[in-house]
Amino acid sequence: MNNILLDKVPPQNIDAEESVLSALLIKNQFDIIESLRPEDFYKGPNKKIFEAMLSLVRKQCPVDLVTVANELIEMDALEAVGGAGYLSMISESAPIAVNIESYAKIIQDLAKARELIMIASDIVEKGFSVSDIEEYISESQKKVLEIQTTSSKDKIHDMESLMLESLERISTAQTCDINQGFNFGMPLLDTFTNISGSKLFLIAGRPAMGKTALALSIAMYLANRGTKVGFLSIEMDKDDLADRLLSIESNINSLCFYSKGTLEGDSMQRIRSSAENLSVLPIYVDDSDCNIQDVERKCRKFKKMGCEIIFIDQLSKIRGERGKSKFEQYTDNCSAIALLKKELRIPIGLLCQIGRGVEATNDKVPTMSDLKQTGMLEEDADLIYLIFRPGYYDDNIDASRADIILAKNRQGATGTEQQVAFTKKRGMFELI
Repeated sequence: MNNILLDKVPPQNIDAEESVLSALLIKNQFDIIESLRPEDFYKGPNKKIFEAMLSLVRKQCPVDLVTVANELIEMDALEAVGGAGYLSMISESAPIAVNIESYAKIIQDLAKARELIMIASDIVEKGFSVSDIEEYISESQKKVLEIQTTSSKDKIHDMESLMLESLERISTAQTCDINQGFNFGMPLLDTFTNISGSKLFLIAGRPAMGKTALALSIAMYLANRGTKVGFLSIEMDKDDLADRLLSIESNINSLCFYSKGTLEGDSMQRIRSSAENLSVLPIYVDDSDCNIQDVERKCRKFKKMGCEIIFIDQLSKIRGERGKSKFEQYTDNCSAIALLKKELRIPIGLLCQIGRGVEATNDKVPTMSDLKQTGMLEEDADLIYLIFRPGYYDDNIDASRADIILAKNRQGATGTEQQVAFTKKRGMFELI
């Protein structure tokens, strides 16, 4: 397939390259094109000349015709670039870049285009002998996305500009209604958190504590307020998930759905009305089996569809790399999801288990140290919500009582939400 490229000249702009080199020989403006790399140049001699210039800058030497020529001699490359004559031609006849940044951007953009062409060609070639289609798609996506992420320009800000921007944001927030992140319907904890941008938040608890119920309750809470939600349901298939949502919306126990004669009165009509209400909510569900490459690919697709937040249910169900221990698999998968939230720049909620050791304690209240599977959970998460329902262990306590413990909050305070109730009949949390 690479034969496709043989009769085509890759995208390039030699005039822009020579203009940048000409401007550097005259004005030495290396500080404003610091992200430009030698490999961004298409023409071999121009690449070598720029390497020589950078070498002089590192040595804190002036950059001019004489010093560059001497540096190229030391590199044994002067004749290879066309000798001193080529250097003189660039300096004298090439147009001087009045706006060197614009010329440098042209060079960088064309370098990205060439890199993408080569990656696309490689993807096509590998596609003819692919063995694992899901891994092939995921790796292809990753390679394409890396072109942008690895070539992004550093942005260093001084304190004056940071403070001015902060004051402007705060002043605007005091006079206008602006979105400072998602609320989850928890009156106390929502005042401590800012769920927006690249955030990884965990929803953790023992089996039957209601991890999926809380995630679905938050998803519905957000969707009813117009937020697009992606829900990667590895734990529960789509039919069970749909029944759970119908139970929540209709206030009818899902156990009655498939038992003959149990839906009396207007129950069926309530279910139909609930289905109609749910059908317009912007919640998108994928319930297929996943390895970590699948998770990355599906989450990218959710983001492309416009989803503003994603839930993954749950970590222990993501298939790990063969030959590795469970601990290594969980660690790798958790780290991959932590990187994914930075790539997608939207919040990702990851459901995970609390170890059974908590049940040997007197109060049964979970802490971060009880998180099962891997220590990376505690390290990578920006926020950690732990679910505790004391009535699950003690019949003398109201079964609807639910403590949502914010055990970690990288941006602020922690605390326990007790204004949220669990409704066993509906399998959901009542968010305010």
